Amino acid sequence: MSRPRKPFGANHPGRLPATMIKVLAAEMSDPSRLRRGKQYAKDGSVLDIVIDPGAITCEIQGSRSTPYIAEVAVTPGDGMPLRRDVTFNCTCPDDDNWDGYACKHVVATLFTLSDEFLMEPELLDVWRGRPAGSIDVPVQDENDDDDDQDGPDVDGAEGDRVERRRGHLRLVGRGERSTPEPVRADPLEDMLRIPTGSALPEVGEIERIEPMLPRSRDLSGVLRDALGHLRIEWD
Repeated sequence: MSRPRKPFGANHPGRLPATMIKVLAAEMSDPSRLRRGKQYAKDGSVLDIVIDPGAITCEIQGSRSTPYIAEVAVTPGDGMPLRRDVTFNCTCPDDDNWDGYACKHVVATLFTLSDEFLMEPELLDVWRGRPAGSIDVPVQDENDDDDDQDGPDVDGAEGDRVERRRGHLRLVGRGERSTPEPVRADPLEDMLRIPTGSALPEVGEIERIEPMLPRSRDLSGVLRDALGHLRIEWD
């Protein structure tokens, strides 16, 4: 599986698991990230999805030129996992996941997975590591003879393409996460360094100055509310 599929029509066999995975996404994120992640999944920003036993990997196009790689891992089991059974990571700057919330790219991954479950509910068993009764992704056998007299191995060629795509997503995701940021030297470090044995001047207690709010009660209330709800959003 590569490019995410978009369901059409009304009668789909996986309506229950598709709804439950959306509920799980809401439990894992806050309202702001949930809303933006849903929009990412809806507007086609998810470029690739690979569903493996135990993990889902998605390639999501964000505001920068290089796509982000998000992965949602799950413990082996039966049926829809609980919140405690799921872990996630992403190559975006919001991967620190403030307050334990999943970033919008992880949310987009889950909503894209919901569409896949809607059309093919057996993929839930694949994700939970239960291949029995599920649809197997064709994988080319290394011992297959390319000169088989019965004809070309179509399934093997497709499986080889899927495996190469999986490898691409894993390499991109791991490469971006494993490359450390270059350490930049502080140009003021030498100027501000205190020589050994230098005596520092004594500094008295500094009186705390309370900020003066505007006289207007309406304006001060708006400013106070804005400061209380200040949050930085990463793209």
